[in-house]
Amino acid sequence: MEFYSTWVYRYILNAEWAIWSFVVLIMALNLLAPIFIWLIMNGTPITKVLKKKIKNKKDENMNGS
Repeated sequence: MEFYSTWVYRYILNAEWAIWSFVVLIMALNLLAPIFIWLIMNGTPITKVLKKKIKNKKDENMNGS
């Protein structure tokens, strides 16, 4: 059976929305990869960085008002 004549390929994998989804996903991974590698090399968990950032925003809002 030829893969290119199957329903899945013709209507899902070869659809414009699917191709653009793959393109956007790959571009996002390429842009975010250096950040993830830097965080892994530093040994800092991503959740810890996010929690610290949220805490800093809360502190700034409390001190500013």
